[in-house]
Amino acid sequence: MSLEIVPSFILNSSEADLDSKEQVSYTFRTFRIDVSERRLLENRATIPLTPKSFDLLVYLVERSGHLVEKDELLEKVWPDSIVEESNLARIVHTLRKVLGEDKNGERLIETVPKKGYRFVAEVTRLGDVDRRTEFATFPAEPEPIPPPARTLYSRSTLITVSAAIVGLVLVLALAAWSYRLSNTPEAASSEASTHPETKNGEAYQQYSQGRFLVERRHKGDYEKALEHFERAIELDPTYANALAGKADTKVVLFWGSSSHADISQARTAVRRAIEIDSRNSYARTVHCRILTTYDWDHSAAEKECRKAVELNPQDHEAQKELAFLLSSLGKSEEALQAMDRAIAIAPTSFNKRSRGVVLYHSRRYDEALEQFHQVGHTDPNYREAIRWLIRCHQMEKDYERALASYQILLEDSGATAAERDSVVTDFKSKGWNAVLEHMAGSPSLRTLFLAGTYAQLGQTDRAFEVLEDMYARKAILLITAAREPTLDPIRNDPRFADLLNRIGMKQN
Repeated sequence: MSLEIVPSFILNSSEADLDSKEQVSYTFRTFRIDVSERRLLENRATIPLTPKSFDLLVYLVERSGHLVEKDELLEKVWPDSIVEESNLARIVHTLRKVLGEDKNGERLIETVPKKGYRFVAEVTRLGDVDRRTEFATFPAEPEPIPPPARTLYSRSTLITVSAAIVGLVLVLALAAWSYRLSNTPEAASSEASTHPETKNGEAYQQYSQGRFLVERRHKGDYEKALEHFERAIELDPTYANALAGKADTKVVLFWGSSSHADISQARTAVRRAIEIDSRNSYARTVHCRILTTYDWDHSAAEKECRKAVELNPQDHEAQKELAFLLSSLGKSEEALQAMDRAIAIAPTSFNKRSRGVVLYHSRRYDEALEQFHQVGHTDPNYREAIRWLIRCHQMEKDYERALASYQILLEDSGATAAERDSVVTDFKSKGWNAVLEHMAGSPSLRTLFLAGTYAQLGQTDRAFEVLEDMYARKAILLITAAREPTLDPIRNDPRFADLLNRIGMKQN
């Protein structure tokens, strides 16, 4: 085994078993995994991984060529915890990025739909490694080389040596020329960054935890995520992904706070991230979101989203952000293609639900209903699709099913059986408008859902009051107003065209 130089930085892990007697390593492509030392190396560099990411990679590599089902991975990697399947998809996505799949487009971890994952690269197992050899480093001061003895060389030997030197010079010149080509601005902009995100192991762990919380989307997670991102930035001020994570979190917090200071901080962080790494797809994705939902500069936003996808086609958040923007702009088919790519990369409940939203805004209600019901069947605890089920059934005038979905929403919100029964009684005697009146009277944020309810009831002025309030707050879903079917009754009102013009949208 050849000697390797490794950097002094080693990612510490409380789970490392440094006393293991069996010194096992696995090699594939340009990577090596040292199991007992819990290191992943590419060529001569150590690549930081969180403990669970390392465990998952080792488990897949040890079973290379074979399907490993999701339940088995969840049981083996998280033996003492109950975790969501989305955690697994998130870590697989991270591993694919670390292993360079984004750069070369070649899969090392294959997704087997609805089943699990298979590690498909050829793996070599190296057992009983001599650690004194494997992690040796070259001495700082090379030993002096004694002068060569005087020797007489034949003419043929001199010719052979000269030819070898000329050949070496040509090879070096060709390599330099190739390097210059691959490092032109055009070449650099055509692929995502492949250098390590950070050399600070603790910063990487802080970022990974923050990203997990952001993608989990549970109430209260964003404040915690922000703490992790800010800690990562303290540890490494040039950590572009952590800066992008801070911006991402600040944008989401703005939707609840309506504090423009949150957006100001988000903009500062994301611009700094792009300055540090112009090829960072995460930063460009967040920048796209700010441009479209806050600045209402949809043309610039589309360029940023497309750039993010170009830089990292395997970034499901970039694909999803592009899909939402394209849907808002009325580019339905292209939006669905982007959303399908996001789902193929990360088949989370949120991504699948988002596909249903795109279908709903495209007025393909049957397909949207099928998508929302699929989410409900595969993830019964994910109840966020209920509101969209109500809207789909309502637009199809299937009021019985709309009412059934609304009953679920009421139960989830804590309504008593008597309160739910009264809604059913009103529906039977007065029709669907009685249910809409109940929806409008329920405690709720002033959202597009409420504006659509007023529009359906024929209460035009109240619908516009909500829309204007959303405009003042720069509420995120306002950009979907041009596509929202429940607002159809007020589309011919001049105030609606004026509103769309102010947010840079056109009637669809």
